[in-house]
Amino acid sequence: MQQIFQQYQAHTMDPKMQEQLNTPLVKSEGLGKKDASFLEVLITKLKSGELDPFNPQTLFNHDVYDKLSEEDQERTDLTAINLMSVIKQIETLWNQSHQPGFQLQNLVDTVFQMKSRFEEKHGDVFVI
Repeated sequence: MQQIFQQYQAHTMDPKMQEQLNTPLVKSEGLGKKDASFLEVLITKLKSGELDPFNPQTLFNHDVYDKLSEEDQERTDLTAINLMSVIKQIETLWNQSHQPGFQLQNLVDTVFQMKSRFEEKHGDVFVI
């Protein structure tokens, strides 16, 4: 491993190539309808302040959440933290490019799947 580091230590990247490598891939056909719709909901709620990535409780549908057992509320709290972490990444990517790249699609799908699987067991506990 050390030998590999030494071999490429003096290597410098051409600035044009570095810029190309830093540019996210973009899907020419955009997001699918389901993902685009879900992304629109997320972005709208983030812009309006209804969702705050630094406050996971803004993700809760309190009509359902407040009726959960303490154990299920703890599970919901942990899931909300994980969801908000990914939602923050989505917000950052969206604010940088407003382009539906592969990374954005993957993150949107991740949030949708996490939310859906959790809500199958615990009800409609999230506002997204």
